[in-house]
Amino acid sequence: MSDGTPGRLVLATRNAGKIRELKAFLAGMAWEICTCLDYPQCPIPVESGSSFEENARIKAETVSRHTGEIALADDSGL
Repeated sequence: MSDGTPGRLVLATRNAGKIRELKAFLAGMAWEICTCLDYPQCPIPVESGSSFEENARIKAETVSRHTGEIALADDSGL
């Protein structure tokens, strides 16, 4: 982002509802918003954490490693 172009943020989900909610929350920010749907080979991580926070971290780290981009994940347990 140092060259003035927005960075890419990957939403670590394929869930249409979560994508809609997160895009609405992030509206107006300078990020180029992508999702796991834009990366068909993106792995679906095993949610082996002991809390919603740990599961969100697992998803974000897995997607970030695969895409080389910053990733944002949510795990509400629903």
